[in-house]
Amino acid sequence: MNNLLLSLQPCCLFKNKSLDEIEKLFSHVQYKTASYKENEIIFSPVQKADRIGIILSGSVDIQKLFPSGKVVIIERKKRFDLIAASSIFSKIDVYPDAVSVSKPCTILFILKSDLLNLFHMDKDFMLNFIESVSNETLMLKHKIGILSLSSIQEKIAGYLIYSNKTYNSYSITLPFSKKAWAEYMNVSRTSLSRELRHLETEGILSFEKRKIHIHDLTKLEKIVSL
Repeated sequence: MNNLLLSLQPCCLFKNKSLDEIEKLFSHVQYKTASYKENEIIFSPVQKADRIGIILSGSVDIQKLFPSGKVVIIERKKRFDLIAASSIFSKIDVYPDAVSVSKPCTILFILKSDLLNLFHMDKDFMLNFIESVSNETLMLKHKIGILSLSSIQEKIAGYLIYSNKTYNSYSITLPFSKKAWAEYMNVSRTSLSRELRHLETEGILSFEKRKIHIHDLTKLEKIVSL
């Protein structure tokens, strides 16, 4: 049990909680863990929304699937993140999106009924859950804002400005590949790479693999405000 507790302690649900407090909480509920290979589907849009997951290792993609076969990555979640938290108490009784494994992972699952028991036992746990869902809602609003921008340069600038404010850093490490970043912003990878090179030529940023350095935040902000 201690190894599991050590894996859970950094999760947002257990913020400021000791191992003893986490162990006490979990002694009153049932849970299970499962491991998945790359590209396996954890939740699908036709599956009943009756549990949430906590990523113990690896990462997953939240995907919007379209009838045409097109797939758009809404978000990439990594170790200690929650999955399906925003849909568990929705009036819609199925998961709205697919959750696909991007890197082999292990997930801990908690049923809705057990989650309610944890809320009843610990107010701080419940508040941590609400904060997590609120942050996810804000992230989705940001994503909608990026998709509403007209040009690829505007979308790049919008993403980097948000990341700069969120992490208070001029060096941004992308949580995914450029291919996945292009899918996230609903543009082609070729067009994304072309516009990044153009911004680099203008001295606004520089990039290497997943690392992007912002050299002129003011010019980035002007791109979005044009």
